[in-house]
Amino acid sequence: MKNKFFLFIFLIVIMFAIKPCNIKAQNFKFAAMSDSRGDYEGVNQPVLSALINHLLKKNSDTKFIVFPGDLVSGNKYSADTTEKQLNYWQKTMAPIYNDSNMVWPKIWVSVGNHEIQNSKDEGLFKEEFQNVFMNGPEDEKGLTYSFDYDKVHFVFITTNRWNYSESDEGGNNDWHYVKHLDWLNNDLQSAIQRGNKYLFVMGHETAFPIGGHLKDGLPNLGNHLTLPIDSTRKWYLIQRDMFWKILSENKVTAYICGHEHLYARESINGVYQITSGSCGAPLYYFNPTSNDVKKKSFGWSEFNYQEAIPYYKALNYFYGPGEDSQASKDFFGKRAFVYVTLNVTPDFVYINTYGCYPKANSDRIMGSKIQLLDTFKIKRKL
Repeated sequence: MKNKFFLFIFLIVIMFAIKPCNIKAQNFKFAAMSDSRGDYEGVNQPVLSALINHLLKKNSDTKFIVFPGDLVSGNKYSADTTEKQLNYWQKTMAPIYNDSNMVWPKIWVSVGNHEIQNSKDEGLFKEEFQNVFMNGPEDEKGLTYSFDYDKVHFVFITTNRWNYSESDEGGNNDWHYVKHLDWLNNDLQSAIQRGNKYLFVMGHETAFPIGGHLKDGLPNLGNHLTLPIDSTRKWYLIQRDMFWKILSENKVTAYICGHEHLYARESINGVYQITSGSCGAPLYYFNPTSNDVKKKSFGWSEFNYQEAIPYYKALNYFYGPGEDSQASKDFFGKRAFVYVTLNVTPDFVYINTYGCYPKANSDRIMGSKIQLLDTFKIKRKL
């Protein structure tokens, strides 16, 4: 009897000793890129090729790439043109697809607003990128999906659709929000129950606009904002807030997005927004600050500081003297063409950002060598 008792205690000790090794995430690296549209058959091929060649040379242990949207410029009037552009994008990304070190399907994609400009575009995108899991909401299968990889869960959400109505007649683009919040919440909770130790959500549009898309993104405040905001703007803000609450309550590690043609990181309510927003798309400027001496808007989609103040108030951003005019005090960003690597370890995700600055007086031509621009880490929460 005594021997059985000691055997039982020994087995209990062994069980607790090995349990932590079974539940922790494994070491692996993935990369994030977005927004590669440009003038070479809808792609900024020189910038995109330079970035992927650098990745393959300097980060050859990368397992796969996540690419949330705006692969190409698209075309409002011709789905055939968009199809040709997507084919050219795939040709440009051939070094990645042909790399034997990466795992299937090597590049995980989701749509951006530039891929959804025509009634045929959603079906076209699903035909071009069939190597995704068909486990999303019924009306978004092939666009919204999720999967596990080495105790890490990845979710690709759709922020840009053609038409959410039941009828295809008279449809148009329907952008700037996540339709299936219940599906997202259930998917994340299920992933936690399966023992995943990190959760990443990918979508095209920023939840907290940082530059050229202060007027839209998921808050979608529109042009010429006046306060108080109307019921339509309030609805979009509520949708954005519900989306971020789901990420926060489920302890998501990061939301990885594009849409803003910039690089930035910031943490809001415990969740990082990582914007890896230009692999060639024309670079924006960041939200204007009180130190900005320019009185005119920066570009067609950007504001000067006085024009931006109503948006900062509606979004509860930190603005004024000494502030970055952003959602978080820990905001950091670079106006550069970039890709981001995320090295997952049992207790931290180590993030490195590589990129290059634009040529003087250009927003789409490389003007420096690709270099390490930023490094930080995120502690595991699950």
